[in-house]
Amino acid sequence: MASGGRGLIAAIVLVAVVLLASWALSLQAQNAASPAGGAVQAAASRFTLMSSPLGEKRAGVFILDSQTMRLLVYAVEGEARTLRLVAVRDISQDLRLSHYNNERPWPEQIRQQVEGGQEGELK
Repeated sequence: MASGGRGLIAAIVLVAVVLLASWALSLQAQNAASPAGGAVQAAASRFTLMSSPLGEKRAGVFILDSQTMRLLVYAVEGEARTLRLVAVRDISQDLRLSHYNNERPWPEQIRQQVEGGQEGELK
């Protein structure tokens, strides 16, 4: 991929991060001036933003809403210069699982072996 395409994706992701950060900072400034301060601060800490490359010409932007426990996934298309919502998932029930779609040893088996001094025998 040409370095220009990667640079464009990086620029789009950077703009998204800067916009979210400036939004959070403005909420914090409102919090300082507001008598209802705690509510605004809670809103500023509600969202977590992450980004990752998804191939040569795409990047992913992931937003976790800690209040609703929803994960939003956006694709940043470098050449088309677009931001597209790919998926939204309520992860509240996912977080209740102790293991899913994994291979042995299960977490409980690991705990028992470690507590029994058998760490080297994990299989």
